[in-house]
Amino acid sequence: MELVFLLLTVIALIATVVFGFLQVVVPFIKGEIKLSKRFPFVEGAEKALPAKAAKKPRRKKKKRKRRFFMPVFAVAVVVIIIVLIKALVLQTTPVQPKPIAVITFKNRTGESSFDYLCEAIPNLIITNLEQSKYLSVMTWERMHDLLKAMGKKDVKSVDENLGFELCYMEGIEVIILGSFTKAGDMFVTDVKVLDVTTKKLLKTTSSKGEGVASILKIQIDELSRDISKSVSIYERTIGPTKLRITDVTTTSVEAYNYFLRGREDLEKWYFDDARRFLEKAVELDSTFASAYLYLAQAYYGLADVKARREAYEKAKVLSEKATEKERLYIEAATQKNSEEQFRILKELAKKYPKEKRVHSDLAEYYYSRRLYSEAIQEYNKALELDPSFGYVINNLAYLYANLGNFEKAIEYFQKYASISPGDANPFDSMGDLYFRMGELDEAIAKYLEALEVKPGFGSSWKLAYVYALKEDYPEAMKWVDQFIETAPSPGIRGKGYWWSGFYHYWLCKLDQSLSELDRSVKSAEVAVSELKADVAWMKGWIYYDMGQLELSSRYGRDAYDALMEIHPSFIPFLAASSDFYQALVDLKEGQVDSAKFRLAEMKSLLPEVGQYFESLIRLRQDLLYGEVLLVQDSTEKAIALCENIILLPIPSMSWPDIIDCNIPFIRDVLARAYQQKGELDKAIVEYERLITFEPNSKERHLIHPKFHYRLAKLYEEKGLKVKAIEQYEKFLDIWKDADKNLPELIDAKKRLAELKSTS
Repeated sequence: MELVFLLLTVIALIATVVFGFLQVVVPFIKGEIKLSKRFPFVEGAEKALPAKAAKKPRRKKKKRKRRFFMPVFAVAVVVIIIVLIKALVLQTTPVQPKPIAVITFKNRTGESSFDYLCEAIPNLIITNLEQSKYLSVMTWERMHDLLKAMGKKDVKSVDENLGFELCYMEGIEVIILGSFTKAGDMFVTDVKVLDVTTKKLLKTTSSKGEGVASILKIQIDELSRDISKSVSIYERTIGPTKLRITDVTTTSVEAYNYFLRGREDLEKWYFDDARRFLEKAVELDSTFASAYLYLAQAYYGLADVKARREAYEKAKVLSEKATEKERLYIEAATQKNSEEQFRILKELAKKYPKEKRVHSDLAEYYYSRRLYSEAIQEYNKALELDPSFGYVINNLAYLYANLGNFEKAIEYFQKYASISPGDANPFDSMGDLYFRMGELDEAIAKYLEALEVKPGFGSSWKLAYVYALKEDYPEAMKWVDQFIETAPSPGIRGKGYWWSGFYHYWLCKLDQSLSELDRSVKSAEVAVSELKADVAWMKGWIYYDMGQLELSSRYGRDAYDALMEIHPSFIPFLAASSDFYQALVDLKEGQVDSAKFRLAEMKSLLPEVGQYFESLIRLRQDLLYGEVLLVQDSTEKAIALCENIILLPIPSMSWPDIIDCNIPFIRDVLARAYQQKGELDKAIVEYERLITFEPNSKERHLIHPKFHYRLAKLYEEKGLKVKAIEQYEKFLDIWKDADKNLPELIDAKKRLAELKSTS
């Protein structure tokens, strides 16, 4: 645009010079005009012409016209040149956006029902002014970040004195003060624009309209235009930015208020509360793009995949009805290509360097790729802008926990708790850390605190897992039932039934497990979702253990086909996982060559799966190869391989990590290799390790009940009757409600009876 303006300016200057040359210089050369004593004005050259010609009335008339026209023309030329040069200089000079702030408006209506406008009006003005490239507007969120840094995070209303103090801290040059009042149905909003340094009044302006709706329809735009012109010379001379708030936000003040409340709850991880407010916002205004963006995030937290996808689609379609900043956020959130998403986030960070959320999003991008150093840098940039940014402090704590720096993680979690009193998530996060540290009782205590603060918070399924890790399955099932009962959404309830199916599978109540998995899909009320794929995957493993291999293979294919459609960027990882799954089915069917072929495919996909999944695929590859070697009676090779298997890092308390570290249950491949070779003592030591929880180890797998049964048989074979009885009893107690026709169950009961009868 600047180049076009420059070319037009040059053309205009050339045209002016040419026109002046034709009107002044040419007649002067011809002797028709001459310089006067009042240069640069000119006068006719009648005296130089013959007397006869000078006496003609027509020439006298031209002389009078020229004497009048030439001075006016000369002045016009000078004015045009000055204006064009001034505009050219302004246009080509690098723009330094004017930093301004808009603080809380005062409610002078005398009615508390309008208090929400104290924040809504300045927020709307900020959003409108952000569209100008000549202004740098302090966001409402940034203002509250500064308040937190001052130790005044509980301040609800920023008065004039506090507003000036904030401006001094941030280097703001202009502050906007305002108030609104009401007379009958007429709303009037008054604004003052002040220079921060001198406190000099730069502009006063006001706007009025009928009803609250006029604030959005008329007043915000009128006030924003007056403010921008009073603050920026560029807005006055080059042409004001088009400021129309309803084009980039909403047509409803009430919808905007619900939007603000929903966004606030989202930051606390209160997804259901956020959903309710944001759904009201889009109900009042179905074209509110930014509300759909945050609503999609709330649905994500509620495991409602279908609703999340629809909300993102609406946000994308309506993204033209959003500010540039929000459009970029929407584009990044709906982008399926991760590299393109990264590019958009980098653009956001460049254009809005004080936008703390973009640095947080960039950190998460790095985090997901295990680029921890880069992630820490971006998180620290966010904390420089807001040292009390709870979301980032929480994520940093998890990052340090992943690095094994538990001391640093505890420091950040404690800080998170101190700045978020009364919130459930800090307790839940501390529970996750204690789980990773192996301090299970402390983890239980923290999860209970989270649920005390916010019943229905997502800590119940974690409590269930910790109790299952302690082999207290009745307590585990109690917390699964509570998770289902207090679920805030059908999607979360569907996850609860999935967990119920998982534990029934673990306890070998297979028919009941299949029934719970069916309830999972029905409860979630979605035809196509990741949960449906997870259900198919679990059913596949159940049928695998039941020996119904055709059904197992079919469910496995359905699960991975669905996951590839949902996560196209993870296709190499999912393809390798599918090979692992189908290869185990092949081995059970006796198709060793097919299993070896799939193993080779897994190896070829390893470079493509990405750094995040590489260690998991490598572990599965080694476990599968160990199983192949056992089938081929290559026990020495199997032992050599399995003794050197590299375990995964301590899993986080997340759905994918917990699933991946427990299913399929073949972690005893080394023990079985020892047993197959006849080294029973080594097999016993390995099984004893597998049934003992070691806090300092990396393993957080559940102890499979069959390990007790297999260890009992080894004890019995070695003549260790007391230990054998103890393990058989443990196994039968855990499986007391298991399906009655299971071979292991029948055999264990028989062996235990024989041992007791001979002891």
